Amino acid sequence: MKPAVPSSNAFWILSSSFRDAGDAAFDRMRSKGYSGSIKFACLFLYFRCVELALKAILAHHGVAEREITQTLGHRISELLIRVEAFSALDALGISPEDRSFLDQFSDDYSEKWFEYPDTLWRRDPHFDELKALAHRMCETIRGYGRKSPNQSLEPTAGRREVHI
Repeated sequence: MKPAVPSSNAFWILSSSFRDAGDAAFDRMRSKGYSGSIKFACLFLYFRCVELALKAILAHHGVAEREITQTLGHRISELLIRVEAFSALDALGISPEDRSFLDQFSDDYSEKWFEYPDTLWRRDPHFDELKALAHRMCETIRGYGRKSPNQSLEPTAGRREVHI
């Protein structure tokens, strides 16, 4: 039997854990003399961070477990669409460029290509941008669970943060 869907806070903790693991993979990938294939793990870890951060918002707003796990699943683009019902993406640290980037790789992630690559992949995932996005989302969503579902997140001028 599958465990119950985590709370919003538990989703955030899991999200930040995948972010931290992504950082470790990123640092290893960029270390002097490294020539392995950790880039696949790095991509997976940062995308899982993003997925869980989005699910934290949905859980906070009481979206049904079945919708989160089965209807939306691992499809980042669909999760983004559903989250927009509750918050503007820019208030979550997601710019239009970030949205485009996430949409570009959503299918590869949801079809588990990062976990089980079966073909040579020539697209550039822009690791630095993905890392920055994972960090922005985790920091923004960290306080999301402390807000009531009726409060909105408004970005402050020049900064992306949540005021609690």
